[in-house]
Amino acid sequence: MRRLSISLLMAASLFAADQKPLPWEKNRLQSGQALFRANCVVCHDVDKTQAETKKFGPSFYQLFRGDKLPMSGDKLTRAAVKDKIKSGSIIMPAFDKVLNDSEIDLLIDYLQSK
Repeated sequence: MRRLSISLLMAASLFAADQKPLPWEKNRLQSGQALFRANCVVCHDVDKTQAETKKFGPSFYQLFRGDKLPMSGDKLTRAAVKDKIKSGSIIMPAFDKVLNDSEIDLLIDYLQSK
């Protein structure tokens, strides 16, 4: 039974990129959205392109469909995004004292869904 569950989860994850969230993912995405709204929405947009946004920071619209981070041009990986959130940059504040690793993972899950 356990093997079957793992196989189903793996199969579901292959199709999840272009599909609506699966029921067990919905709460994660809602939590990530809440974290985005509480900490990021002041400077960043997630529903508009860079050309459409009037926000100070770069847009995260379809961020994970690209291969580079918007401002630095570094290779786009979950680890790179997590590091940027934790350490910040010249203009962006560091969130390592504000968000824990689990919260940052939820936030990244939300960004990947957009």
